[in-house]
Amino acid sequence: MNVFLLLTDAAEPVAEAAGTSGELLLNYLIYAVIIVVGILILLLLRRATRLPSHTEVKEKIAAFSAALAAADESAPEHLVERLNRANKLLGDCDKLIYATSAIAQKERDSDMDGVCTLLEGAREELSAFRNGGGTEAWRLHEARTRTEGSLATMERILERDKALKKNKKRA
Repeated sequence: MNVFLLLTDAAEPVAEAAGTSGELLLNYLIYAVIIVVGILILLLLRRATRLPSHTEVKEKIAAFSAALAAADESAPEHLVERLNRANKLLGDCDKLIYATSAIAQKERDSDMDGVCTLLEGAREELSAFRNGGGTEAWRLHEARTRTEGSLATMERILERDKALKKNKKRA
């Protein structure tokens, strides 16, 4: 009978080890999933917070200029619609100002800072247009003029970038 007790006592650690290794494997799988999900979240955050390229900024400024032209040509009849349109234009302008300011600061580029300054002037005109009740159409035209000036500056920046890239390939 003592032999039987010895055999059952010897079998218990084997069963516990098998259960422990299964739990250990499950824990490692959970850790691996947590690490993969964390890496994916970091990649998504990096992609969401990256600054746009010069070409993307130019395209956004061109779209904003077209929106200003459309707002200048077809003014809604109701005050609320004019104010809503002005608020949307202000929001778009604020996004452009933030992007150009961040790029100018990162690259320490005075030309990009000039684009930001022109867009800030356009924002001031849009703000005055909104605060005036949307009746001063000349302010929209002035904002559009400043936006087109910033678009011309972006063209010069892109030409400069092409020349720098060309010179870098030669060297």
